[in-house]
Order: sequence, then structure tokens, then C-alpha cells
Amino acid sequence: MRIGGLFVLEIGVDWHAELLSYGAMAGSRRNVPVTIVSGFKGAGKSTLVEHVVKSARGQRVAVIHDDGEKDLFAEIDNALSVQACDVIVVECAANLEPYFVAEHLVYGDDETPPPTGIRVDTLVTVVDSSSWLDEIQLSADLLERELAFDEEDDRMVSELLLEQIEFSDVIVLNKTDKVSTEDSDAQEALLVRLNPRARVFRCERGRVPVADLLDTGAFDILETDDGAGWLAELSGEFRSGMGGFDVSSFTFVEHRPFHPIRFNELLNEFDVHGLIRAKGSVWVASRHHEIGIWSLAGRASLLTYGGAWFAATPAREWPADERERAEIMKGWVPPFGDRRQEIAFIGLKLNENEIRERLRESLLTPDEMKDGPEGWFSIPDPLPDWHTDTDPESYGGTWS
Repeated sequence: MRIGGLFVLEIGVDWHAELLSYGAMAGSRRNVPVTIVSGFKGAGKSTLVEHVVKSARGQRVAVIHDDGEKDLFAEIDNALSVQACDVIVVECAANLEPYFVAEHLVYGDDETPPPTGIRVDTLVTVVDSSSWLDEIQLSADLLERELAFDEEDDRMVSELLLEQIEFSDVIVLNKTDKVSTEDSDAQEALLVRLNPRARVFRCERGRVPVADLLDTGAFDILETDDGAGWLAELSGEFRSGMGGFDVSSFTFVEHRPFHPIRFNELLNEFDVHGLIRAKGSVWVASRHHEIGIWSLAGRASLLTYGGAWFAATPAREWPADERERAEIMKGWVPPFGDRRQEIAFIGLKLNENEIRERLRESLLTPDEMKDGPEGWFSIPDPLPDWHTDTDPESYGGTWS
């Protein structure tokens, strides 16, 4: 198909046999960059992709639409075999998480090695400036939005949105003509705090310079995976306090465990104005040896198992690398070792003192601390079993 002076591939077209033959001869020598475009429903992914196709002068662009059900490897092989593309753009369905798409292309799966002749180059997430903050504050799940893969897909919209934002190299803040400049400023500042590694572009109708979307070399699966703002907050990369435009982040650290009953009550009613993201490790008294990972996206709260504390792990099973062992000991506080609360919070117009006070109220009191681990194990524990998938209806309808 020809658009202007460009030759554009749309996957699924029955190509001429001579072109297929030419592609088969040259395909093995290629290393075609792949840009993966993600975003929630209505964000403007298709408009962005159309803009890329029309503006990528001198480059032949193959567009693949990934709905999570097609054989993506076969689609890529089809694009490469005709030898008619310089770049591949994978437009993901609204319910896909870019990490898993990229991981699939980098590592393959248990049955199939990754496709040859390509490299994952750039992860782009498109965000609708007129709706994404509202979506994060709601308690909607993909099932009620008719975006779930099946009835067992209990993911929340807010968690999906933040996963798309956090695992990206480029964030396109689209439809800025629908909000004020002040709102755009605040949203960009928040996106930078949610993913400080990504470049953020404001635009209307997906009009971002193509050079910033194609063949950028920005993707690195380890660096991209570690690019989330909550990790940067925990590692001390952010300056404390405000990040500008009422955006702020902080880390809550305490060396006392949560009381399981009071912590459960907190999770049931932890609806804090302006809180967008919270994530980190938690120590629950009745689960003294186990790390809990608490992830909060808007109102969606998820509590999962994070392994054993090093203080509960035999020394022979610690990392052999001396630098890693030294890093563990940096956070070591007797008598409970590395056990602690360490949770990052990111939001707009956050009341940090209110959050800290509510968290401290959920910790063991000094008198309860005197009972020691043997006494803590006998405390009734109403929290869900974090070794198994938990009911999304727990905690007042949030994902928990």
C-alpha cells in the first residue's frame, strides 16, 4: 500500500511471490528495530501510528496489530520475509502490558525461540491527558470495561495504566488541547516522577517527531524494567519533598512490623486524596519471616509474597558476591536484621503527614513489641494469603 511517497506494510496482505523470494534471501541479514506502542482504550494509539506511517520519510514501516491472541512471531516473520520494511511498529491492544510483549520478543517462550532479524528498540506509551488521572482514581476493572481476556482476568484499570507508564522509554501525553496548560504541566511533572527514565512528549493527535519514536536505541530490558519512579524513590534518586506542580514523593521506613488486624483495616479504607502510586516491602508481625510486597495504583491495592527476609535465610543461601552482601548489611538493624517497612508514595497534593500517621497507627505498639515473634505468631491474621491469588473484591472492591 502506498501513502504519499511511502511504501507501507499492513500485516495480513497477500504479497507477490517475487517479493517474498527476495525477502527470503536477505531477511537473515537484517536487524530491524521494533517500536512497541501501548496505551489504554481511547488514548490515541492508532492516531499516533498513522502519524508515524505518514511521517517516516525514507523508511518503510510495517504495522502489526497485537491483540494478545495472534501469533506475534508469525506476524513478524511475515513482515521480514517480504523484505519491505525498515522498521516494525507493534500496536498493542488496550489491555496488554508492554513488559510481557517486550519480554516475549526478547526471550521467546517455552516452546518457541525469539524471532530473528529484529531488535526491540523503543517502548512507547500513549496517555490521554483528558482522562488518565480520573481512570487511575476509579476502582474499575477490565472485566466491567469489557477489556478482560476472560472472566478470570481480574486486573484493575489503574494498575494496567501505571504498568504501561512505568515500563516505557517514551511517554506521549496526547490530547493536550483538551486540558489547560496548567493541567498539562502538572501531568507531565507527575509522569516524570512515575517514570523518570522515560522522555515525555506533549502533543495533539499523536504528532510527535518520528525520530523520537523509531530506531532510537532507547530500550534495554533491564534498565526499562528498573525505570519506575517508585524504585527511584526507594533508592534515594529523588530529592525529598515536592517535584514541582504539586507533585511529590516520599519513602516510609519503619523498623517495627505491622499489626495484621490494624494493617488489614488500613488496606480496607486507605483512600487518600491525590495518591497515585505506592509500592514497596512490608513486614507483618504474624508473618515475621516473610516479605510482603504492597502495590497500590490509585485505589487498587495488591498484596503479594516477596520471599524470605535475609534475616530468616541461612547465610549459605545469601548472595556470594561481597558487594551484594555488603548492600544487605547497610540496612541491617539488630535484633531483626533487614526486616522493615520500606514503601514509596507518589502523588499530587499529597498530605504526607496524614499518610505517615495512618501507617504508624497500624504498627505494633511498644508494648506489643515486647511480646516478640513467638507472641506475634498468635495474633489473629485476617489478611489474605499472599501465596495465592486473592479475591479482587477484597478491600472494598479494590484489587487486593
